Amino acid sequence: MKRTHLKWPALVVLVLLIGVAVWLLWFRHPARKAPAVPPGTPVSAVAAKLADVPVYIDSLGTVTPTRTVTVITQVNGILDSVDFKEGQLVRRGQVIARIDSRALEAQLVQAQGTLTHDKAALANAQLDLQRYRQLIKVGSITQQTLDTQIATVNEDQGTVVSDTGNVKNLQVQVGYCTITSPVDGVVGLRLVDPGNYITTTSTTGVAIITQLQPATIVYAVPEDYLGQIHRAMSRGAVAVLAYDRDKKTLLSHGTLLAVDNQVDTTTGTVKVKAEFPQSGDALFPNQFVNARMQADTLRQIPVIPTAAIQHGTNGDFVFVVGTGNKVALRNVKAGPVSGDNTAILDGGVKAGEQVVTDGADKLDNGSAVRVVAATPAGASSASSAATAPASN
Repeated sequence: MKRTHLKWPALVVLVLLIGVAVWLLWFRHPARKAPAVPPGTPVSAVAAKLADVPVYIDSLGTVTPTRTVTVITQVNGILDSVDFKEGQLVRRGQVIARIDSRALEAQLVQAQGTLTHDKAALANAQLDLQRYRQLIKVGSITQQTLDTQIATVNEDQGTVVSDTGNVKNLQVQVGYCTITSPVDGVVGLRLVDPGNYITTTSTTGVAIITQLQPATIVYAVPEDYLGQIHRAMSRGAVAVLAYDRDKKTLLSHGTLLAVDNQVDTTTGTVKVKAEFPQSGDALFPNQFVNARMQADTLRQIPVIPTAAIQHGTNGDFVFVVGTGNKVALRNVKAGPVSGDNTAILDGGVKAGEQVVTDGADKLDNGSAVRVVAATPAGASSASSAATAPASN
């Protein structure tokens, strides 16, 4: 019994010793402090870089065919046949329709007979004239008789010339009965069916043929760009790209063909025409497309992400991260956009300087910042500036 009573004090002492040890370990060693957070607003920043930036002029244009021809008959008659399929590609000189030519062919035969008859009469008159010239020498005929025969020969010659013209005219009329395509192109829907009587006074025509190659696009550009366009033309061929309505799909490559000779005073624009010789079926007459003309290239100019440019009452500005992690507000003149980047035209930002791309809405001139994501100068490829489309 005494041994049992002696164990309890020993256990109490042991528990107290353990408690004292824990207290000493916990309270004698101060808790580790969390690392101090640097002061300043957290922002993302990207370094400006130098790049070649193409200057594009974008406009909405309309595809215009090289030629659109309404084929109209040149003789009156019954349409005998239509020798094309709607939407068919036809070649110049290819037969597309025929008119009943039997009546004209009969008139041609009659005219040829008249010509033969009158040629014979002329030949006989010329022989008589030769005899009269011999007889006048010996005094067998009078001068009046000779003069009359000369007039007869001249008259017969005129008749033969007239007959020849009549024959040629009828030959042409018979030829017109076979209607051929005047150009290489695509024939439209049939406008008249065989069996109808067609006339030269009809404006409907037999068919409409559109020459698609080379295709052209006509579009209007603001008159402010005329100087750039003329300078680009003086350097050589000016490239023009044709995009679909959504500006996503490139349809064809072409070159600037001509600039109109006057400005539309109601819109302040001037029309220009571009030619696309290898457009295939991508460009269709009267189709709306987006024309993109490269008027110039800005060489080695500072570019920054477009997201860095802020807009205020005094114009565009950016926040540039300076010494001491403080930002400076700088007004800039933004230029052409190339992909996700924008060129800076006034030198407001220099290559290598970091501009704030995210978090600018919380900043003011001189604000302290903490850059949490930064891209060094040259880390992003500048090649996109030379290839990505840009609007001016």
